[in-house]
Amino acid sequence: MNTRFAVATHILAYLAHAEGQPVSSEVLASSAGTHPVVVRRLVSTLREAGLVQSQRGAGGGTVLARPATDISLLDVFRAVQETEPDLFQVNSTNPNTHCDLGRVMQETLEGLFGPAIEAMRTALAAVSVAQVKQELGKHLPQGCPGASG
Repeated sequence: MNTRFAVATHILAYLAHAEGQPVSSEVLASSAGTHPVVVRRLVSTLREAGLVQSQRGAGGGTVLARPATDISLLDVFRAVQETEPDLFQVNSTNPNTHCDLGRVMQETLEGLFGPAIEAMRTALAAVSVAQVKQELGKHLPQGCPGASG
């Protein structure tokens, strides 16, 4: 996974925890340990994917566009993957078509990587942002805001 996926998941889990209260990009960036510009770009990507909504003005910020139970990690992966290469980029070079090995390499690798990619997508589809929020709650110290999950 790339850092964009991890930060996007962090953003969505934070928004799930905020329970409908708008959260600023500065607050999200502080929590994720990144720059607000990075968060704003990811929020834009997540908004285009229909996962978040943004509210401008005083008291504005970002909220989930639908319930956290209805957003899977596969949704997040697909949203950020559009601007990133596939997990296993097999066609990034142009193998020599006059070479027996080069001619069949891409097809061979696609056949080998396909089941792994499908298994990863199936696993991501099985986990919701609500589950991420619940798991985070298990790791928060007692008395910490949000420790109840």
